[in-house]
Amino acid sequence: MHCDSISVGTEINNSKLIISVKYRKPNTPYHEYLDSLEACLNQLSTNDFSVISLTLAARHERLVEQRSLTSKYKVVKGHITWYEGKDSCEAMGCILAEPRSAEENNAIIAVMPGTGYFWIGVTDRDHEGRYTYYTDDQDVYNNVHSEHRNYNCVDITISDSSWGAYGCGFKNTGAICECPPSGLRGDPHMRTFDGRAYTFQGTCWYTLFKDCTDKSRFEVTTKYEPREDSTPDQVRTRATAFNITVGNQYAIVNGLDVTTGSTGGHVTDSKVITIQEEDKNIKLHFTSKDTTFTFNWTLRKHVLDVSYNGSFYNGKLCGLMGNADGDTRNDFQNPDGSIAKDVLEFGDSWKVNDRKCF
Repeated sequence: MHCDSISVGTEINNSKLIISVKYRKPNTPYHEYLDSLEACLNQLSTNDFSVISLTLAARHERLVEQRSLTSKYKVVKGHITWYEGKDSCEAMGCILAEPRSAEENNAIIAVMPGTGYFWIGVTDRDHEGRYTYYTDDQDVYNNVHSEHRNYNCVDITISDSSWGAYGCGFKNTGAICECPPSGLRGDPHMRTFDGRAYTFQGTCWYTLFKDCTDKSRFEVTTKYEPREDSTPDQVRTRATAFNITVGNQYAIVNGLDVTTGSTGGHVTDSKVITIQEEDKNIKLHFTSKDTTFTFNWTLRKHVLDVSYNGSFYNGKLCGLMGNADGDTRNDFQNPDGSIAKDVLEFGDSWKVNDRKCF
């Protein structure tokens, strides 16, 4: 396969796909090489095969950053309306994509397959002529081209990366979904560390994840409460609080209220949980065994995004976010190590029984 200035060869060796890359333009700046390689690898992605990680034997920080950004977007193909695209994304625990910068817009273009028009999460349905992101009603960063007053939903085209408004009931080529790398979203849609998406309507406190080594160093729990639109026949819940305990120190986030302290009453060691509060977002970090865990909490959307940087805890975590061993098939692991038969059994097994619910 030839992608502009790059030749790519593939082979199967010991059940692994080996990709060899040869750049055919000498004396080319390194950043141009990375851009060409990025574009080429995106062309390799199909429904049956997707390039999800890449290791270079050279400087690779910039490429890794780009692929990390690109990987949170997924494509839903098919002739669908804006509403159908929204439903399809939310069924996967995602939202219709809401690009809030040129960088994010370019990342969406990078995953779009060929030509076509794909719905994104922008609309002026609630305020004619003022386009906003549908989850938080914030003004968009980009211009929207509209030819008709009643065109209320926005799509993006790969040809010139522009945004256009059309009728929400029009059948477009597909939709772009934006998925958190891991964590919980909304009512509550979950995504494990390994990327398995599911929905669990639990109430009370549950173990989101914890250190499951012989000497456990930390635990993260979260509280789910019924939403205002819940009914006796259909209970819908969402995350409202979470608790991080590292050693004898803890941080409890309840809405936008943050409480910190020590289980022993006195914090004698330096603080291991760092907290940043920005408007209606809260960011927390802690480090254990050379691994840094990062939490981003957005109250308006009841979204908690979780990520970690390090390798020690690969396969050594447990809870609603799985074990982080790279295999989605064993994510639904109960506390006793058995694999749950369904989501309900899995979720209930991680309920914290000694915590007051409401």
